[in-house]
Amino acid sequence: VASLFPHRSTLDLKTDSWVLPVENSPKPPPERITMSLPVINASKDIVFFAIGESKAEVVQRTLEVQALPGSLPAQLVKSQGRVRWLLDVMSAQFLDIAEWDNPKAWP
Repeated sequence: VASLFPHRSTLDLKTDSWVLPVENSPKPPPERITMSLPVINASKDIVFFAIGESKAEVVQRTLEVQALPGSLPAQLVKSQGRVRWLLDVMSAQFLDIAEWDNPKAWP
């Protein structure tokens, strides 16, 4: 389980901690815990879930726009294992999947 928010210390790739506290979260609850990025990146299977229209823009930006480091934490997930995205129609509505076969497109 991950609660990774943009430009937070929990995005430190060099931490030795497996679990980190999240304080003053921008979304409820304000205090929670998260697995660290090194633990997430060491996972064999990673699944992202996004449901609803409110997630459409961030899903599109994460999967199709190269962002500045730390501004889209999901882009920092670099696993040697399998990474899957489970989306509903509304959260996937802005994706331009036809361009994904274009070698010049990012990612």
